[in-house]
Amino acid sequence: MKYIGVSIALIFGLFSCGNDLRNSRDIKPLSSGKLNNISVVADIDLWEGASGSAVRNTIGGVLYGLPQDEPMFDLHYIPQKVFSGFTRKNRTVLRLLKSDSAAVAIFSDVYAKPQTLVEVSGPTDQAISEQLNLNKNLIIKAFQESEVAEKQRQIGKSLNKDKSIKKNLGLALNFPSAYRIASIDNSFVWARRDIESGSVNFMIFELDENRINLNAPILEQIIAIRDSIGEIQIPGPVEGSYMITERTYVPQLKMTEIDGLKTYETRSTWELANAFMAGPFVNYTIYDSQHSRWIVAEGFVLAPSKGKRDYMLELEAILKSIKI
Repeated sequence: MKYIGVSIALIFGLFSCGNDLRNSRDIKPLSSGKLNNISVVADIDLWEGASGSAVRNTIGGVLYGLPQDEPMFDLHYIPQKVFSGFTRKNRTVLRLLKSDSAAVAIFSDVYAKPQTLVEVSGPTDQAISEQLNLNKNLIIKAFQESEVAEKQRQIGKSLNKDKSIKKNLGLALNFPSAYRIASIDNSFVWARRDIESGSVNFMIFELDENRINLNAPILEQIIAIRDSIGEIQIPGPVEGSYMITERTYVPQLKMTEIDGLKTYETRSTWELANAFMAGPFVNYTIYDSQHSRWIVAEGFVLAPSKGKRDYMLELEAILKSIKI
């Protein structure tokens, strides 16, 4: 029943927050703010109490699938009393409020555009904290989708014009002009861009629909496939080295959709067989029933001693732009 109550808040929240929100719809300046940065608006007692702790442990928690701990989002605290003027232009805002009832509400483009505003309310600090913990996945998803959309908007300013992916795989993909095609082999394409300490990469290939057995463990099959492709297509700098899945890091598997199609998302870390390199990867295994095939799209990063979170967001934004 708690989730039903939250759903009602999401639908009707825009009409129940008073003149403060309704009047702000008249003016929509451009939003601002760094990617993966959340402004947290709250009175100081909430920020320093159970609610603030819940925010830091959930929204500011560790992002899964990176070799070193990095937070999902950087948090920037703004006292409620100064939340006006330019501070309302922040693109992603989490607002904690005391109210008679406990609820979570998600709004778009309230004070600026584009903007995602999540309000978590309750009669007490503890009640707000409970709402944060109960609905953390919903809140995180809203912010993550916002960040992917913003990154896709940025990517759209300078798109790569290469037609290799369309020609070889029959699908569209938006990726930055800074990437170059590193390898093409029949229905396989590998693209990369060099960075100061390594590279940011994605590869896309197709499989016959019978290659994956839906009645068998999916994760084991995805890992086996990526390891076999890595051995053939992604060599390391040392002779006999190639990319495989790191066995000491447990992969995370969940369902999602890309272009409206059933998709398995796998996050974990890769390493090189017979060499010393490693990094994170995100793998999307997409079932394309119209063409009786699976599309596998994977992004992976090599950036020793550097943060990798923002590179992974870039890859996620690229791969989620697939149109089949």
